[in-house]
Amino acid sequence: MTHSFYKQPYLKELDVKVVRIDGNNVFFNDTIFYAEGGGQPGDIGFFNDYEIVDTKKEDGEIAHVFSSVEGLSVGSEGHLKLDWTHRYSFMKRHSAQHLLSSVFYKSFNLSTVAVHLAKEYITIELSVKDVSLDTLLSVEKEANDLVRRGLKIEQKDLKREDAEALHMRRSIKVSDDVVKVVFIEGQDRVACGGVHVRSTNEIGEISYYDYEILRGHIRTIWKIDDEAEKERRDNLFRIKDAVHLLSATEGDVIRDLKARLEELEKLRKEIRDIQNREARKEALSIDADYCVVSSEYPLDEFRTVLSKENKRKGVLIVRILEKNEFLYIGNEEHFSILKNCLSLNGGGRGGLYQGSYSMRAEDMIAKAKEVLDGFKG
Repeated sequence: MTHSFYKQPYLKELDVKVVRIDGNNVFFNDTIFYAEGGGQPGDIGFFNDYEIVDTKKEDGEIAHVFSSVEGLSVGSEGHLKLDWTHRYSFMKRHSAQHLLSSVFYKSFNLSTVAVHLAKEYITIELSVKDVSLDTLLSVEKEANDLVRRGLKIEQKDLKREDAEALHMRRSIKVSDDVVKVVFIEGQDRVACGGVHVRSTNEIGEISYYDYEILRGHIRTIWKIDDEAEKERRDNLFRIKDAVHLLSATEGDVIRDLKARLEELEKLRKEIRDIQNREARKEALSIDADYCVVSSEYPLDEFRTVLSKENKRKGVLIVRILEKNEFLYIGNEEHFSILKNCLSLNGGGRGGLYQGSYSMRAEDMIAKAKEVLDGFKG
């Protein structure tokens, strides 16, 4: 099989013939579909009216994964058509990854150990566990400068010894005698079998987004082209919305937001203190056994008061707002009966049992009263 996507990466359509079918995997005499590899997903598109949902490598051949092969046979001739939006977006992302990795390496001596290209972002895992924000923003700025310069990007087939003589930033991963090397004019050269754009200015905007720690390395996350522009615009509108809601200026919005959050936390603490006081009053007012008490308040104070007093038995406290929680003070045998009758989730020991219930609070209380009344005798 020949691979026209290497010779003509911008070719969107191609006439081909089916040479083999294996399940839903179809093999052609030629293809413009790139198979999954190097962190880049496989191409999608159509062969005549058949949908191709993925492309992958199988034993050195390129398998086109069809949604259905009904009616298709070896020897069938037809027209391959790429989902060009999908392909071109990943050509730009793949090229952006090369550019970013080259800046990390040339300007900061940081090597790339793994990459992943997704629809919403790309990730570059570096050989270190920490990188400063200043470094990441410097990489972003330099990469965007190189995008605007419109550097030529090309792929060449080199003899292995010639490729090794280039002393590239990354070792050659394949054992082939002929190695595909991607060059970014004056900036980078690396062995890669992917598909790329012709010039850096096709990549579009590059934006640093976030990072995470993975396998002891830092994995940086980047937005590319339309996704980078969308993120920038979304952030602008978020700031303007915050300015409007807080009646602040853009320069003071973070300070004002922090002040509001501090006020909110203070109010939450005051509410918690009030709830705890009211719950304690309710707990102290319980003077009967084998009864059901409904409460709007958290159950922690009930547990504290009733466990200290240790004189109530067969008391079920049911929280009726926010969370479907219960607390039962009584013996283990009675709790086991309650749990089965009311389909309760939870457990405990020493006369205190707690958890959650799933039925409506009104039904829970009514049924619990029936069960507890049966314990009184």
